[in-house]
Amino acid sequence: MTDPDKPHDLEEVMRFDPEEGILDLDQHLDRLQQASERQGVEFDRHAARNELQAATFGKPRPATARLLLSPTGAMAIELKSD
Repeated sequence: MTDPDKPHDLEEVMRFDPEEGILDLDQHLDRLQQASERQGVEFDRHAARNELQAATFGKPRPATARLLLSPTGAMAIELKSD
């Protein structure tokens, strides 16, 4: 059974449009920031923005971006084309 008080991976799912970039990016980053503060997890907002930009750079089609933030502060980004 999972301990609800123990930090766990945080997840944020975002829409990417080639013309607009990540839609509502600031709101997504705000949610991650607030969740990480509640759990006591380190979150580097600037690094997250840079990683998302790198992951979507030059992508020609709309996609779904999924950012996972581990309790150690490490980030992973998955991008799936629509």
